[in-house]
Amino acid sequence: MKTPRVQIAVACTMLASFATLAAPVVGQASLAPGPQFVGFDVLPAQTGLQWHQTAAQIEQTCDDQIATAKATIAKVESLSAPEWTFDDSLLQIETAEAVLNDGTTAQTFLGSVGPTKDVRDAANDCQQKLSDYFNALNADPKIYAIAARVQALGDAKTDAAKKLVDTYVLSGIRAGVALPPAQRDRVTKLFDTLSGVTIAFQRALAEDKSAIAISAADATSLPPAFVATLAKTAAGYSVPVNESTYSQFMDNETDGAARKAYYFAYDRRGGEANVQRLEQAVTLRYQLARALGFAQWSDYQLAAKMAKSPTRVMAFLTQIDTTLLPKARYERATLVALKKASGDPTPYAGWDGAYYETKLIKTRYAVDDQVVRQYFPVDHVIAGVFSIYQKLLGVRFTQIAAADAWAPGVREYAINDAATGKAIGWFYLDLFPRDGKFGHFANFGVLPGRVLPDGTYQKPVTAIVGNWPAPAPGQPALLSHDDVVTFFHEFGHGMHSTLSTAPYETLYGTNVRGDFVEAPSQMLENWMWQPSILKIVSSNVTTGKPLPDALIAKMVALQHVGDGADYTGQAFFSAYDMTLHSSGPKVDANALWAKLVSQMTVGHMIAGTYPEASFSHLMSGYDAGYYGYLWSRVFAQDMFTVFQRYGLESPIAGMRYRKDILQPGAVYEPDVLLEHFLGRPVSYDAFYRYLGISPPK
Repeated sequence: MKTPRVQIAVACTMLASFATLAAPVVGQASLAPGPQFVGFDVLPAQTGLQWHQTAAQIEQTCDDQIATAKATIAKVESLSAPEWTFDDSLLQIETAEAVLNDGTTAQTFLGSVGPTKDVRDAANDCQQKLSDYFNALNADPKIYAIAARVQALGDAKTDAAKKLVDTYVLSGIRAGVALPPAQRDRVTKLFDTLSGVTIAFQRALAEDKSAIAISAADATSLPPAFVATLAKTAAGYSVPVNESTYSQFMDNETDGAARKAYYFAYDRRGGEANVQRLEQAVTLRYQLARALGFAQWSDYQLAAKMAKSPTRVMAFLTQIDTTLLPKARYERATLVALKKASGDPTPYAGWDGAYYETKLIKTRYAVDDQVVRQYFPVDHVIAGVFSIYQKLLGVRFTQIAAADAWAPGVREYAINDAATGKAIGWFYLDLFPRDGKFGHFANFGVLPGRVLPDGTYQKPVTAIVGNWPAPAPGQPALLSHDDVVTFFHEFGHGMHSTLSTAPYETLYGTNVRGDFVEAPSQMLENWMWQPSILKIVSSNVTTGKPLPDALIAKMVALQHVGDGADYTGQAFFSAYDMTLHSSGPKVDANALWAKLVSQMTVGHMIAGTYPEASFSHLMSGYDAGYYGYLWSRVFAQDMFTVFQRYGLESPIAGMRYRKDILQPGAVYEPDVLLEHFLGRPVSYDAFYRYLGISPPK
């Protein structure tokens, strides 16, 4: 189904634990402008997007763009059936929709990153209008009839054109276009209502200002650089409760009562109103599924995914969970024993996990996160990551000194092809928290590439948006190893969003099957566990030396520490999502969470919390699709075998990856892309080796 281009983040990091989304920490120092390469097309700062609109301007341009699209599509629909050809009808509709998306992309994106509340509110209102309009377009019987006729005539000649036609036909069917008019209108209204509920959920989470008060004594165990960023109070400090502060606080705070207070506040973000919104969305989705001929929303969603069947997904999740649950129990028992040995007589609780795992890593594995951070100053990490991607993918990145962006501190870069010097597009890095800003870490494909009517190619724009806390005043920002892994992952999405060469927006970049979209970036996470690569991205903030071999060996040994808890947790999140959308129209979201978390993990839900209120994936496009993070890991690890064979810095393997996986976008199905790249059908062997489990018999 076609949607407003920047309605949601194209791809988000997966939930990293029961309590937090991965959220790296980075500082605000800017990199020096990159070098200009001889023979390279130099891109200006201006992308053509209008970042500095007022709320009134956003409303006006949004309305104007929708009106223009309506008029253009009405003109196409006025053609008689014999005139319905690919070039004269369907391509004109695709172009009109792309022009609408492109003409409102800044307006909608500002709903996630806009500097003021009135701008964000206007952008979200525009997003709602666009969502309503696209819902109506998806259910437009005339557009479906045009696509169906073009499909039947075989008028589309190229692979991309054929796939575009098929996509329009399928979108129409999934939107209920074949239903009688009254039922079709009801489906459209249900989709409109659902869009409003999901936008309200995300808005409530973005505007959440949860915080806890701690004493000066409580702050003594926290990293000084972190404490320096906190607001002082009469008795101590105020700690914001969000992804950007979670690990710094929960990994280091020695006082159990303070950790408990933070834990409770964290798992109550979004409020009970968001629980109600989630349950309302489940009801609406069930009603839509039934109206469209499906038993459940999970059946509806998976019909357009690689997995196809909820039963197949649940079997996959059960196999992972059952196999790794004993390891998770052992890991928890180890932490319980560590707490007891430390002299704390209180029962082990959910708010103890991060703290005692950090302590275990410091003692048993002799890895101190605060020491590791000294080797990952943000600017060196970014430069190191850039150098790896440039070498692998045959591209060059140049920072634009005076960025044309939506807020101060946002960095802008131009992308060029290394071999030809041809300008490709732009990307932004918006890495620091602001009031009301999108609360997680994700890549937004802001402006897709496409072939324009004059035959030229529109240069794409993407943005990596994070909420990494600023460093202490006057100090460089230092990253954890997890932060570096996350950044490397999201930058992979950024390359997918800019290096695609698909000719149509509908098929561009990350518009692949939802349970494949994470695979390319998940594959790239493997680089950040390789000693030779860690040398490249590390540089001690004082000495400039890379990570020493002994410390790298200890860090790499940590790769699968906690896998039991991590992957049973992922199986739980996925099963919760799938069960929520497979259990009829009325589900108690909180009770289901409590039931499944106890069955599938070694943890349990704390009374009085409602963590589902901040499970934003379920309200941002991953509904009945969160399993994709585990599912796509199968493809990720299989793709990685190619680089293991050719070399981690092999430009040959990197260019194959660029051409076979990134460039086609959704022109071909993922299994076709994978077989092309691998030179064979997909194998699950590398995935099971990665998890250290035996394949199912």
